[in-house]
Amino acid sequence: MSNSILLVDDSKTIRSHVRNILENSEEDYLVIDKEDGFQALKWLSVQTGKTLPDLVILDRNMPNMSGDDCIRILKNDPSWKRIPVLFLTAQVEMSELVKGLSELQAEDYLPKPFDPREFLARVKVLIRIKQAEDLT
Repeated sequence: MSNSILLVDDSKTIRSHVRNILENSEEDYLVIDKEDGFQALKWLSVQTGKTLPDLVILDRNMPNMSGDDCIRILKNDPSWKRIPVLFLTAQVEMSELVKGLSELQAEDYLPKPFDPREFLARVKVLIRIKQAEDLT
């Protein structure tokens, strides 16, 4: 059974790069990608329990709807709030990292550019934690 990952980034290059890393890893990941928060939320709104993603990888700086606005909606929705969010972002300032993790409630935060091995390790851990929580 593959783990599904919703990848949200306005950069086609980044989406392609991240998809490549995930699909060529040892794990079985199904990657759904969207260009912005609106597209992501629209897609999520037609998913049900079993078809919801195991992880959301979210850029913070996007047109139309920022990652910050998108995660606020995700974390306030009863059926979406348990989906872990990994911010993958060019915002590297410590204050932004703290805001992302504490105020915005992201489960993890990785600045761009990133090391593919570290990225895969973080993805694997977040999905493992979600699977453990789903059993409770």
